[in-house]
Amino acid sequence: MTQDERRPCILRERHTRFVEIFRTTPAKTVCPNFYVLAHANGCTFAPLCSYCYLKSSFWYLDSAQAFTNVDRMVDEARAWVGRDDLESYVLNTGNLSDSLTFEQFRPLIGRLVDLFRSEAEAKGRPHALLLVTKGGMQGCQPLFDAEPCRNVIVSFSVNSPQAARKHEAGAARVADRLAAARRLKSQGWRVRMRLDPIILGFDYAWITEQLRHLEPERLTLGTLRAEANLWRFVDNGLFSALKAPSDVRGLARYPMDQRLALYRPVVEAMSPVCPIGLCEETPDVWDALGLDKAAKSCNCGS
Repeated sequence: MTQDERRPCILRERHTRFVEIFRTTPAKTVCPNFYVLAHANGCTFAPLCSYCYLKSSFWYLDSAQAFTNVDRMVDEARAWVGRDDLESYVLNTGNLSDSLTFEQFRPLIGRLVDLFRSEAEAKGRPHALLLVTKGGMQGCQPLFDAEPCRNVIVSFSVNSPQAARKHEAGAARVADRLAAARRLKSQGWRVRMRLDPIILGFDYAWITEQLRHLEPERLTLGTLRAEANLWRFVDNGLFSALKAPSDVRGLARYPMDQRLALYRPVVEAMSPVCPIGLCEETPDVWDALGLDKAAKSCNCGS
């Protein structure tokens, strides 16, 4: 994807805190709490992914926003790394936006990596910076140019190539994301993978085999889901097979038997390779798949 194909990006200062605890909101799901570094709102991929939950979170924005008061942002992150009384030691830069798509508008990742190298890795601190992206080789260039840091985790979201062409057309091609993940892993970076959302009607055998060869440190799986407000912004029939939740605070999902059928082939193939977690999934599904829900070995966990 070239710069010309990006969504518009507004650069502005943020007036509220950058670092906040995020406690999971969907009812009755297994998720770790984690901290968010709110460096941007939205995403510059064009078009946005069909299912993107940020469409309902940032429905009022005509363009993505990147925050420019980077000195204060880095100061808050430094103060967070210095704390010992935290609920979680993961600082997630990909909960409100893609972690890497704003680099051409407002460089940031290099400073954050340097911070975690000097203040966390060098001092033996457990605090970790989590980068989450659907970017590929171009988007990861700032990481290729830096020495790896054990306190920085790079997590790629991937999908079936056919599903990605239809529903993730603005993001990097799946093959490009995989190439970037392989290169970073070969350089010594910590690499996690997310296969999420798995969508009915697509074949996931090829991407599962690619993940087996990649051998990430952790794999997180999720199936297509939607919170109540998102339906207003997605009218292409993508959510038609989802079942409405009994609790209005819950997520619409495929019926449980369909979710298990989507998960099982991947779990069976990947269980010998790396720890597996589920994203925003219910305890009964963890149990049915034989996964350790107490460990919460998912993308945002320590």
